[in-house]
Amino acid sequence: MVTAVRTAGCLPVLCSGTAAMCCRHIAVISSPSHLIAYSFFTILTAAELWKGTLAGTGAGARKGRGKRTKKKKGKHLNRGLIIGEGRYCFLWPDLNVPLMKNGAVQTLAQRSKEEREKVEADMIQQREEWGLKRKMKVKREPGWSGNSWRGVSLGLPDPGPSGETHEDFDTRIPEVRNVFNMTKLVHVLVAVGNGKGAAGFAAGKTTERVDAFRKAKNRAVHYLHYIEQYEDHTILHDISLRFKRTHIKMKKQPKGYGLYCHRALITICRLTGINDMYAKVSGSVSRLSLTWGLFRGLSRQKTHQQLAVKKGLHVVEIQECGPLPILVAFSQGALSKDPETNDEVPDIKLDWEDMKTAQGEKRSVQPGLKRAATSPPWPCAASACAAPHLGKTQSLTAWGVALVFFVLFCF
Repeated sequence: MVTAVRTAGCLPVLCSGTAAMCCRHIAVISSPSHLIAYSFFTILTAAELWKGTLAGTGAGARKGRGKRTKKKKGKHLNRGLIIGEGRYCFLWPDLNVPLMKNGAVQTLAQRSKEEREKVEADMIQQREEWGLKRKMKVKREPGWSGNSWRGVSLGLPDPGPSGETHEDFDTRIPEVRNVFNMTKLVHVLVAVGNGKGAAGFAAGKTTERVDAFRKAKNRAVHYLHYIEQYEDHTILHDISLRFKRTHIKMKKQPKGYGLYCHRALITICRLTGINDMYAKVSGSVSRLSLTWGLFRGLSRQKTHQQLAVKKGLHVVEIQECGPLPILVAFSQGALSKDPETNDEVPDIKLDWEDMKTAQGEKRSVQPGLKRAATSPPWPCAASACAAPHLGKTQSLTAWGVALVFFVLFCF
């Protein structure tokens, strides 16, 4: 008698004789429950199976063909499943049904056939409707322009390892750019501040944008600077500095003036608590150089008390509308008897752009017009100040006429 049996290797073997003789040479598995089902469905993920089913990895897809066609999407087969709900719909207390019912602990039970069909129909309906739902976008705070990340707030930094939180702080992104050096990386520059004088910045670089945001945000909290302010709204004095190829000139302004400067400087100044300042940037406008230069200038300000100790004099503030000066800092030691000397020729570093503005040489949007300042930044004669709009030839002629009248008057 020829009998077909299945060996341990799951291969059918033909043998003659009785079943006892066959058992001497091969292992016979009589029960099908001992068989291990082997299929690629058990070793591949759902994403890999959908990828092979939808055929989105062919040669045409790699070369960019077929981009205009409607892309097929796979379905999430686990959508709608409930923990504890299986094929036979058992009711597990404290898992898919409440533990207590009417004051008594529920026992293990099974749903009826009608309830089982209803649960399965609801699951299929939820799975079908999920792909038809319109995804709602969470509207984020707009940045500087368009859909750019620059100027966008990242919220609070993450809590520290000891549990410390930073509730008063806010983080902003002055710069986001991709770096390609054999591997694509995302470089992020983040500034953080609480609006009360504490601010800092840091950079993060990883392969993923979200990870770079988190890395830079949490690193910036550990590099904070304390920025001294005048009456909590502006800088203490005018600042002029140069960092690499970036030149920044900052001027102290009265309350209510606002921030008139580069948008990266505006973002960082709001984080520090400075609300009134004028700044002019010339040269390179690299976001990293601007940030480094701004923090270097603000952190090196001289307070009124430091000036009083250095010079050995009291520091007073003279207001334009006030009758008397206001004492703002005292000298701790003995007062200096020697008055502060003033140079006959002040060593003022003139800016060429300011000189052109004062002389009316700046070009205007409207043709044939020249912009002139009310007063030039250097001392001049009354005749030159009265006519700052005159050209070089006309200015020389005016000086010549004035000289002739002076000679005639003297003689």
